[in-house]
Amino acid sequence: MEETRSALAKKETAILEAAKRSFLARGYGEASMDAIAREAGVSKATVYAHFASKEELFGAVIAGECERRFAAFSARELSPAEPALSLAVLGRRFLDLILSPEAIALHRIILGEVSRFPVLGDVFWRAGPERNLLQIEAFMKRAQSAGTLFCGEPRRAAEEFAALARGELQLRRLLGLESGIEEGALEEAVAAAVAVFLRAYGPQERVARPAPRRQRA
Repeated sequence: MEETRSALAKKETAILEAAKRSFLARGYGEASMDAIAREAGVSKATVYAHFASKEELFGAVIAGECERRFAAFSARELSPAEPALSLAVLGRRFLDLILSPEAIALHRIILGEVSRFPVLGDVFWRAGPERNLLQIEAFMKRAQSAGTLFCGEPRRAAEEFAALARGELQLRRLLGLESGIEEGALEEAVAAAVAVFLRAYGPQERVARPAPRRQRA
């Protein structure tokens, strides 16, 4: 008798939770599929039935963290008619994700092991940063269509907004220079990012400049 979808989903959740604990405790190189299977209470064959490789499992862990932090949230729900408010929500969600203890720990694993396992760079990018940028880019496109943002290239604008919101906060956390950031500091960082972004791409009036006069010969 085939397993029910519910049973399969429970096994997959158990595998992901075990993998997350193993990666965070041992790093990517030292974590083994055998140990993950034992910790999840399933067979190694079951792990491979859900995830074809350790790289795929690692990517699923990262994607799971992104989904957990963005649970019950979608950029589609944001109003393009209120770009400042919507960007503030996006910026705060973005910082909550990249500054979370789990995200910082996984980022450190990547930095420490990508030279030995080059494929991890692509796995991490697609499962984490790329997913976040697509969320932001989706809003940029909608706001541009609504005429409330004038960003030209939505993808580039998404990257610029993410960089503005991130500032040096993520790097300082990665380096262990500060273990916690006060709520007010995060709000200020997001507000500053939104203000700078809107000055560049906001709905302010574009005043036509007169053409320069030709110099007489």
